[in-house]
Amino acid sequence: MTPTPTDLTDLLADHPVTDSRRESLEFAIGQGADPAVLVELRDARRIARFDTVVLPSHHLASLSRGRGWCRRGRGDSAEWAEKTEHGNYRVGPGKWTVGATDGFSRKDSTSWRVQHVRVGDATWTIAN
Repeated sequence: MTPTPTDLTDLLADHPVTDSRRESLEFAIGQGADPAVLVELRDARRIARFDTVVLPSHHLASLSRGRGWCRRGRGDSAEWAEKTEHGNYRVGPGKWTVGATDGFSRKDSTSWRVQHVRVGDATWTIAN
């Protein structure tokens, strides 16, 4: 069954969410968000009620010799993300890669798909 904007119970059936996610979904329903957008908001790994979202730094970056990075694209055309004061990355829409090295031989990265969604008159940002 496709959830309707007035049926939060059906939207969250078999999908446990945090209290802040539930609050965001209730707000989106109140703003008249499309049912497909509600499903995207429910399933997103990160939500921000702004035009940017904060992605977490990679766990290897927190090691003693670790270095982290976040970029969109490759090579000379790569766009580097803005680093926050807590070591995370503030980004806008696009495909972003968050990676790190431990300073020795381990290197790893995670890809994120960040996009804007319309909730009423506002633009929210989700990351998967």
